[in-house]
Amino acid sequence: MQLSNLTGKTVAIMVASGFDEDIFIAIQRAMMSVNAKLRVISRDAGLTNAWNGSGWGMSYPVDGTLSTTLAVDFDALIIPAGERHVATLTAEVHAKRLLRAFTREEMPILLIDDATSLLDLIDMAAPAMGDDAEVAVEGRLSVGRGGALKAGLEALNDAMLVADGESVAA
Repeated sequence: MQLSNLTGKTVAIMVASGFDEDIFIAIQRAMMSVNAKLRVISRDAGLTNAWNGSGWGMSYPVDGTLSTTLAVDFDALIIPAGERHVATLTAEVHAKRLLRAFTREEMPILLIDDATSLLDLIDMAAPAMGDDAEVAVEGRLSVGRGGALKAGLEALNDAMLVADGESVAA
């Protein structure tokens, strides 16, 4: 997987307790492999809990709360899958504020599986994804299936460049 455009970038991963642990760990590993700084942003302060299959998974440290986070501090945003955490984020006004800021500034965003429903909060439609497609992209917004995380991360990597080959975030 080639993610060189993310090297040295600061990427926010927005979660609430109940996010998919397998996807979260895969994202962590991918970001670490290219020396990107992954920051966990959550409505939970201190620790947030993952969901692993049919029960609660591990707890992970939170780097910043949604209420104090600004999009300008990051180069990209990832929101992983997880029915429980998406339901919680749907009711969180600061999740809406942050997502709107990332889209308004046309910053790279990757939404995975049910996280795409969060676009409804900001009256935005997800890019259409064909039945056989793993990822759909519109501008710097990418949506993907959890089973195709590699393709989703590659789409996020591609979104880090503007037309002239320069990085979106300096």
